[in-house]
Amino acid sequence: MKRLVVYYSLSGNTEEAAKKIAEALDADLMRLETVKEMPKSFAAQIIVGGGQVMMKYVPKLKDYDKDINSYDEIILGSPIWNSKGVPAINAFLEDKVAAGRVTSLFFLSGGGEVKKGLDAITKMLPNLKNTVSLLDKKHEDSKDNDKKIQQFIEKIKS
Repeated sequence: MKRLVVYYSLSGNTEEAAKKIAEALDADLMRLETVKEMPKSFAAQIIVGGGQVMMKYVPKLKDYDKDINSYDEIILGSPIWNSKGVPAINAFLEDKVAAGRVTSLFFLSGGGEVKKGLDAITKMLPNLKNTVSLLDKKHEDSKDNDKKIQQFIEKIKS
């Protein structure tokens, strides 16, 4: 089975998890990037990102470096912002064919309410089988992330 790990990462947490998952599954890796980049300062990222989420803004994505239609399965990685999915992931999922290929979802949170974000994303994923919730590496319980990632990988393989 040909797999692709697609992810969006602003701070590097989701990217770190995506790389571990892709390597363990011998999958290709594709980072989603928006045409208009987020501000560099963390405070500005909070304001702009939170505003985009609240306004349900869907950004334009840069061209993909992979042909997503050539993959049997997509594993999707997303941070949760303001208890919701991020705009770049929402833009990716507007492609119903791509959304239909997503069978597994991993998401990262700073420790806030993830259920709303998970509910919003999973409604767009008709073939979702596996999910895992990970914590930002600044969170005290993030030490469990590697174990959770391993269990997630085993579910995907089975």
